[in-house]
Amino acid sequence: MNIFYKYLKWAIIILFSAWTLFPLYWLVITSLKTNTEVLTDPPTFVPVHPTFASYYYVIGNFGVYFINSAIVSVGSTLLSLLIGVPAAYSLARFRFPSGFRTAVSFIVLSIRMMLPIVFIVPLFQIYQNTGLYNTKLGLIFAYSLVDMPFVVWMMRSYLMEIPESLDEAAMVDGCGRIRTMLRVVLPLAAPGLATTAVMTMIFTWNDLVFGLFLTANSSAETLPVSIIGFLSQYQTYWSQMAAAGVLAILPMVMFLLFVQKYLVRGLTAGAVK
Repeated sequence: MNIFYKYLKWAIIILFSAWTLFPLYWLVITSLKTNTEVLTDPPTFVPVHPTFASYYYVIGNFGVYFINSAIVSVGSTLLSLLIGVPAAYSLARFRFPSGFRTAVSFIVLSIRMMLPIVFIVPLFQIYQNTGLYNTKLGLIFAYSLVDMPFVVWMMRSYLMEIPESLDEAAMVDGCGRIRTMLRVVLPLAAPGLATTAVMTMIFTWNDLVFGLFLTANSSAETLPVSIIGFLSQYQTYWSQMAAAGVLAILPMVMFLLFVQKYLVRGLTAGAVK
């Protein structure tokens, strides 16, 4: 019976892995096919004549979109952390009237749960009148609007796990609130800070809505928006689209591998006392 459960467990793991990884595999092999082979019936599960032409095309023509996405993702993440972390610290440490902290936390979470499309019309009108339309700075502000509540909500839970006695001891030694937060609390919350930063950056990197409606050309368009350009009225360039998708995934995968140990520690922080 134990052997049966062992094989059943491995069968479930293999099936789940195949179900999860097959779309990624199909994306990769599509990027190595020609557009003609992509449309063959029945489809080929291994490229008959593999080619890297689509990758050469994407790298040669879409480098500016990678740069735009990197600037916007890093900028919005830093701005969200710069404002969101002190806000989270104040909610975790300061004393408020009864019910105020709960109300503020609920409002912050409600903003994060809203669909980004809700903000498009007011942001579009504001940006048209202020000159922020079709600028990377405008995108940074827009993404910070939805990223900051996430930062506040996440960091508040991490900071509440750190004993307030450490703050009190630091202030007894002469540290002010800001210095205590920077020198004592945030180093202890580093895994949670790294986790929050990584997830915020991934959300921004993958988002399409703001980049689609708040930009007009390559000076500010992000990578997800550029991939839509492979869909035309008369033809869809599947191979180039797949190659762009693979290249769009790689930076985040490499980034996750680099910060993996901090991400795991951050996700499990507070789980074991």
